[in-house]
Amino acid sequence: MKEKIWDFLNRKDEEYDRFVENHQAKSGGQKFLYIFFHFLPGILAYALIHLRVPLANLFGISTRYLEYSLFISVTYLWYIVLPFILLKKREKLSLKGSLRFLNLNRFDLKGFFLVFPFVLVITTAVSIPYMKYAAPPIRSFLQSIPFFVIPEGSIFKQGLYDFPTVMLLIMLIGNFLGEEVYFRGFLMKKIGFFGSWTWLIHSVFFVLYHVWQAPNTYPLIGIAIVFGLTMQLRKNLYVLIALHLYFNLFWDSVLALFSI
Repeated sequence: MKEKIWDFLNRKDEEYDRFVENHQAKSGGQKFLYIFFHFLPGILAYALIHLRVPLANLFGISTRYLEYSLFISVTYLWYIVLPFILLKKREKLSLKGSLRFLNLNRFDLKGFFLVFPFVLVITTAVSIPYMKYAAPPIRSFLQSIPFFVIPEGSIFKQGLYDFPTVMLLIMLIGNFLGEEVYFRGFLMKKIGFFGSWTWLIHSVFFVLYHVWQAPNTYPLIGIAIVFGLTMQLRKNLYVLIALHLYFNLFWDSVLALFSI
C-alpha cells in the first residue's frame, strides 16, 4: 500500500536529477553562498521594515507604499530576474536551458490535477488541529520576543490585504510565483549537496528566511515542509505555484470554517 502511494506521488525526472548533480554548489565558498542566499532577502526585509519611517521620509512617500514598493522589487527583480541572470552568467545556460532548470518548461498534468488535490486535502486535514492548538502558543511565544515583534503600522502586521485590487494582484503574483522560482526552482537545486535531506533542510531555511514576520510564519513550518517534499516528489514548479496560491488566498477561509 505504501509503495503504491509513493509511486502515485513520485515522478521520476532524469533531467531534474542531472541539473542537481551538475549545478549544485561544489566548493565550500559556493555552498555557504547559496545557503546564505536563502536568508539574505529576509534579513534585508527585516532591516528595511524597521527603518521604514526614516526611509519613507527620505523618499517623501508613506511607509505603506514604501513597503509595497520594496515587496514588489524583491519578488519580481530578486526572486524572478536574479535566478535567470545567475544561470546565464555563472552556469552558462541559455534562456531555454534556464527555463528547464527552473522547471518552468513543462506542465505536470498528473501532479496538478491528481497529486495537488491529494496533498491539499491531507495537508489541510492535518493542519486544522495543529493551527487550533499548537500554533497559537508558538505565535504568542514569538510575539513575546522583542526582536521578532512586527512593527506597528507595517503592512505585514495589519494592512497587507487592504491595497487596491490591481496592486494586491500584482503583489500576490510576485509572492507565490517569485518565491517558488527563487526557492524551489533555483536554490533547492543549488543546495543539492545535502543529498536526500535537501528538501527538508531547504524547507527549514525557507521558514527561517521569513524573519521579518516570524510570529506569522514560523509556526507554519509544517506547511513549508510539505512544499519542499512536494517539490522533491513532483519536480515541477507549477504544482508548487498552485499550492502556494492556495495557502496564500484560501487557507485562512478554510480555517475560519473551523473557527480558527
